[in-house]
Amino acid sequence: MIQLHQVNFSYRDLSVLERASFRLERGEFGFLVGGSGSGKTTLLKLLYGALTPVSGTVNVLGQSLAELTPSTLPYFRRKIGIVFQDYNLVEYKTVEQNLAIPQKLIGTKGQILQENVNNLLHQMGLVHHKKAYPSQISYNERQRLVIARAIINSPLLLIADQPTDTLDPSLTLEMLALFDALNFQGTTVLVSTTDPDLPDRYIRAKNAAPKRVFTLKDGHISA
Repeated sequence: MIQLHQVNFSYRDLSVLERASFRLERGEFGFLVGGSGSGKTTLLKLLYGALTPVSGTVNVLGQSLAELTPSTLPYFRRKIGIVFQDYNLVEYKTVEQNLAIPQKLIGTKGQILQENVNNLLHQMGLVHHKKAYPSQISYNERQRLVIARAIINSPLLLIADQPTDTLDPSLTLEMLALFDALNFQGTTVLVSTTDPDLPDRYIRAKNAAPKRVFTLKDGHISA
């Protein structure tokens, strides 16, 4: 499902990843743990083709990303749900309209689109804000909207870039439980965090199944 092999990446003279390798199998739930500035966001961007490694190979969903072209990359990304660290919401569209964007990209229309949007608005506790704009809702609600947008198309792979690091503890567990439910349905999940205790804390609190944990430090990945 996800395989990085001997990946190197640098920003000019700053080396971020050095011979980084890891593998997450189809249907697994993994945490990518690392301190602030350790390269977690860079690594996740490599997984959906926003960045290209200096060397090494990246394979995701059975696809070598080196073989993707500017015309095929958007179709590849439709199989992936992405929770961006900086939200990446469309500020001039309402909560409801933001949530509908991924559905429209895959051709969902009419009543089915609206039902899917409404179901997730209820599930995420956003139904009363569906006509509001992102700037008019709270930080936690914006985060829930970002997560809802990432999962509305039932992606094969969900990549979440530090989605819970700034949430309160109860909402953090709630969001991870949502990811866990999606994983139970077959979606492969990779969540990055700066909190090394988060995986164990979630498992204990929710009596959840064990998760894979990958640690990123000094450009290297250990499991």
